[in-house]
Amino acid sequence: MAKIGKIMESNKIAIIYTTFLRDELELQTLKSIIDNWQDNYVLLIGDQGIKERDYKSSFFSIQSKLKDKEIHRYILPFDCGLSYARNYLVQKAYKMGIDYCFLTADSIKFTERYDFAPIIRFLEEKEERGIVGFELLNRQYWVYNMTLVPNMYFHLVISKQKPILYNNIKFQSCDVITNFFFAKTKCLIDNKWDNELKLAEHEDFFWRLKQTKYKVFWTNYIKAQYINQKNEEYNKYRKRLYHEFKQKLQQKYNISGWLQYER
Repeated sequence: MAKIGKIMESNKIAIIYTTFLRDELELQTLKSIIDNWQDNYVLLIGDQGIKERDYKSSFFSIQSKLKDKEIHRYILPFDCGLSYARNYLVQKAYKMGIDYCFLTADSIKFTERYDFAPIIRFLEEKEERGIVGFELLNRQYWVYNMTLVPNMYFHLVISKQKPILYNNIKFQSCDVITNFFFAKTKCLIDNKWDNELKLAEHEDFFWRLKQTKYKVFWTNYIKAQYINQKNEEYNKYRKRLYHEFKQKLQQKYNISGWLQYER
């Protein structure tokens, strides 16, 4: 335990924050991060929404609050996709020598100053523990086990294994969670998102992760608020999920459907 304690004191946590065409929402959720800042945070922002427009993002409107905080903002190729943006930021964290990544996005509002110490202890106890997902309020419950039915679809069943009780916190074993999670950086380096999938990357990422040594868990010990705010410009790109990128996913796995839920 002493060794893990030293790791927690010395290691930084990279907040992997992606944003696309939602400046007002970005202002709200970035502020929630700043308001709940911890000294070991390194905020890595990947903005894929800058095209031919004046760059006056919400980032600059809160600059006065950013002193003494390690924050890096990267202007990515326009519409490069979620996969590219996440991979880019995780690679930056890896090169900085940061052992842990906290994945979030412009639609997620922090609700408190999070204590990751027990999460890190849990992950470090076993090498194969790679990711712990958290609860998103106002968002569909998404803690599933997943199988691929050949030529058909991904079959999702709510995980009902007996949780692991660790330091009075329940950790539910599962295959797939929402994209709000804490991970070993090495896990995300070893299992990158598919850059060809700008959207519909979710099932692909966790299905491929399931084929590796890394295990996924979920706990409601940490919570955040999901904000469902989609402006017209953003929605134009988002809607491609249901045709263009769904089809790319189907072609990749040679399936005719997409998701089949069973509760």
